[in-house]
Amino acid sequence: MCSFISLIVQPLRYVAALGLLLLASSVSADTSDYRGVMEFQEYCASCHETPEPGTKVPSRAELKAMPPTKIFESMTVGKMKPQAQELSKEQMRRIAAWLSGRPLVDIDRSASAMANACPDDAKLGNPLIGGRWLGWSPDSTTSGRYQSVDAAGLDVDAVPNLKLKWAFGLPGAATLRSQPVVGGGWLWVGSDNGMVYALDANTGCVHWSYEAERPVISTISIGPIPDSPGRYAAYFGDFSANVYAVDAETGKQLWRTQVGEHHAAAVSGSVILDPEGERLIVPVGSWEEPMGVSANYECCTSRGAVVVLNAKTGEQIWKSYTLREAAKPLWKNSSGVQQYGPSGAAIWSAPTIDTRRNAVYVGTSNAYVPVPDGDASDAIIAFALDTGEFLWSQQLLADDANDFGCGATPDEYEQNCPGKEPGPNDDIGASPILHTLKDGRQILIAAQESRTVTILDPDRKGAIIWQDVPSDRVTSTGGNLGPADDGELLYVPLGFKAYQNFESAEGLDAEGGLVALDPATGRRVWTAVVPKPTDCKNAKSQYCSSANQAAATAIPGVVFTGSVDGTMRAFASADGTLLWSFSSNRTFQTINGVEAHGGSLGGPGPTVVDGMVYWGSGYAILGTTPGNVMLAFESESDPAAPKKK
Repeated sequence: MCSFISLIVQPLRYVAALGLLLLASSVSADTSDYRGVMEFQEYCASCHETPEPGTKVPSRAELKAMPPTKIFESMTVGKMKPQAQELSKEQMRRIAAWLSGRPLVDIDRSASAMANACPDDAKLGNPLIGGRWLGWSPDSTTSGRYQSVDAAGLDVDAVPNLKLKWAFGLPGAATLRSQPVVGGGWLWVGSDNGMVYALDANTGCVHWSYEAERPVISTISIGPIPDSPGRYAAYFGDFSANVYAVDAETGKQLWRTQVGEHHAAAVSGSVILDPEGERLIVPVGSWEEPMGVSANYECCTSRGAVVVLNAKTGEQIWKSYTLREAAKPLWKNSSGVQQYGPSGAAIWSAPTIDTRRNAVYVGTSNAYVPVPDGDASDAIIAFALDTGEFLWSQQLLADDANDFGCGATPDEYEQNCPGKEPGPNDDIGASPILHTLKDGRQILIAAQESRTVTILDPDRKGAIIWQDVPSDRVTSTGGNLGPADDGELLYVPLGFKAYQNFESAEGLDAEGGLVALDPATGRRVWTAVVPKPTDCKNAKSQYCSSANQAAATAIPGVVFTGSVDGTMRAFASADGTLLWSFSSNRTFQTINGVEAHGGSLGGPGPTVVDGMVYWGSGYAILGTTPGNVMLAFESESDPAAPKKK
């Protein structure tokens, strides 16, 4: 799983999963914190997973429909107080927020409650012309996270003079994995507080908000509403595998479709539109993996999938699973609970469209149970874009299972998962990148959590051309949502590994960095190492680190990276010289009157459009520092110069 779970579990597979979780930050996003679902499984699921007929015990589905305050109150002063007496208030908060998908805060999260409403007569320009960034990457047919100089409106000389223009607070949020998208003078962003907001890209005033059923961490895609000239839609998914289309100018819902039938299915990777704007490609993952920590859970039956929807109606055109074999009963654990497999191979990133080969590529995560899975986990898989037919799969790491249900010791492992061995952990958390070489040939670039880079040949069913970890120092596993590709070089964010004592989880080294590669050969052009932070409140924390976990963003001459300690940086793509940095791990005065604080950077990189840089700060999924602020920067290098329209 592309999460803090994979960060903390990798080096010592026999350490108890719940014990490891205590190493994570005690302050984290309730709706995005995996401890919530694990604690529900451990303390609540025996009664609420499958309530006995005739009782009034609410099921998991019924609990999910309740507000978080009602769930929390039932455990603190209500009927569930005796059953919850062993839980701390923090555990109760996490359970309530996870189940409901809403932050446990007494605030209005809607645009109507904010102090900076845009004028009523504000109109959306055409987001498909001029400077724009309308999805995970400016171009869904490459996914290289590269913005051209014309669209960026920013060059290497202007970047050192970037200054904060405004800050927007997202009420109740704590993990900003939904990357801001910009076009037509507007900006759209989702949040783990369950809301989607539309803002003015220049001033930050708020146009509207839309409340989804569950947290929205997928990046929004903007496209034309089919058969409706001059109207545009915003498409996104949520934690319960609902996919939405809303009017980009008004926020009115156009349609909603559920793409995953499993109770743990989720859309956290970004949805993308085909070049014609007629089909929406949706990656499906799940949050089932951490549920396996409970001995009473029948782990695991979910699997990743790609779903293609009609962009006009939301009707399903096709659905194909990453695991071609559905889970079946395997064995019973030491508690007598049935275990299933194969499962897993979830998709956590945006798919990539290959128009030349009529294909869509996805990267998958680990398996959830240590059994053969048809080489589907930790793999690049190709499906036919028009039909969903399986084309090929290239597995980059075999036998990788975050097998929480197997136990905390070798003996328990053998009892719960007989004849199996613990595996490594190295998901493909980044979108596959389609890169065109100077001679016109194309290669496919895959980046794993360990920073392993693999170059595949899309014309030979993903045959591996070369594979390497682009660092002389051992790199950490965890996070890493992707490198950037400017058409010549590949820029890979680095987080170095710090070995701690045998009883603890893997820690991040205090230093991070960035490496530039020639994707044709793997030759390292330069490496920049970022020194240890000097301004952390807790200098001894493993998260006081300049490790670059966020996805990189490239514009001509510049590469942006974000680190665990909350520092935003820009490097010269020619030689790795540091051009600019900004510490976001602090309190901000916001234009919408919402209290806001930055935190770790571990999700998307920045969005760069028309001379502005937009970047969200806060990433508690990794167990690091939560935050709820989106920042907008503008260069003051030439105040008299006319601004790009």
